[in-house]
Amino acid sequence: MWWDKPNPNKGPQPEPKPLPFMKISWIGFIVSAVILVGTTISLVTQGLNLGLDFTGGVQIEAASTNNGPIDSGAVRAKIEAAGFEESNVTTTQGGNTVLIRVPRVEELSVEAVARRVGETLGAEEFKILKTDNVEGRVSDKLLFQGILASVMAVLGIGAYIWFRFEFKFGTGAFLTTFHDVYGVIGLFSVTQMTFDLTIVAGVLTVAGYSINDTVVVYDRIREMLKKYKKMTISEVIDISITSTLTRTLLTAPAVLMAVGAMALLGGPVLFGFAISMIFGVLIGTYSSIFVAAPLLIYLPGRVPGAKYQNPDGTVSAAQ
Repeated sequence: MWWDKPNPNKGPQPEPKPLPFMKISWIGFIVSAVILVGTTISLVTQGLNLGLDFTGGVQIEAASTNNGPIDSGAVRAKIEAAGFEESNVTTTQGGNTVLIRVPRVEELSVEAVARRVGETLGAEEFKILKTDNVEGRVSDKLLFQGILASVMAVLGIGAYIWFRFEFKFGTGAFLTTFHDVYGVIGLFSVTQMTFDLTIVAGVLTVAGYSINDTVVVYDRIREMLKKYKKMTISEVIDISITSTLTRTLLTAPAVLMAVGAMALLGGPVLFGFAISMIFGVLIGTYSSIFVAAPLLIYLPGRVPGAKYQNPDGTVSAAQ
C-alpha cells in the first residue's frame, strides 16, 4: 500500500511498534482447541447433514410448455410448498428445461414422487420428460471424491510451502490450513446446515484463502529474520505480524462484504457457500496470526537463522 512505502526524502522509516502477539498466543491455542474438540464431538455424535448430492434421491427433468425461460427460484418455491424442504433445481438448455432433485419418500415409489412434483409444477406449465432414481452408490462416490479433493488440496498446499520455505514452515502451513478447513466443516456439523458439493467448493476456497494469509505472514517472518539477526524469534514474529496487520485488516473486510452480499442476495443456492466463506475468512484471518506464527515456536525443531530465548534468560541460535 502507498502508506507503507518509505519516503525517500526522510530516509529509512522505522518499523511500527510491534504488538505483543506472542505473549497472548495461548489465547489463540485455547480458541483453536475449543474449535477442534467441538468439531470432533459434533462429527462423532451427529455427523453432517448431507445434501442430495451425497444421499441420492429422485431426479426429474421437466420442460417449459410455453418455451420461455424457467425461473428456478419459482420452481424451488413450488417444490418446497409441496412438502420437499430440500431440493436441487438447475436450469439447462438455455433455461427451457429444468433438472429437479428431491429426496426419496419411503412410502412413495419413484413414479409417485415424480407425479407429485409434476402436479405441483402444473401440467399446463411443465411437461415431465424423464425421471431417474439417483442411487446411493453414485452419491457415495461423490462424497468420496469431495473428501479426496479436500485432502489432496491441503496436502498439496503443505508440499508447496515445504518446497517454498523450510520444513517447519511447511508443517505449520499444513496444520493451519487443516485447522481452518476442519473448523468450517465443524460449523456445518454443529448447525446441521446442508452439506453438499457447493459447500465442498467453499471449503476448498477457504483452504486457498487461508494459505494465502499464512504465506504472507511467513514470508514477512523470513524477511525479518534476515533483517533483525539479534532479536529472538518471538520478537521477530511480533514485528512481522504487526507489519502485515494493515494488509490483513483491509483484505478480510473487503472479502466479507462480497460474500456477505452473496449470502443476502444470492438465494438458497449460494447461501451455504457464502456462509462457509464468511466463517472461513474469519477463522483464516485469526489463524494466520494466532496459529500459524506461534507454531513456528512450539513445533519441534528450530527455524534456521532464528534466535531463541532459553529458560535461563540467555539467547541461543538455531543450529
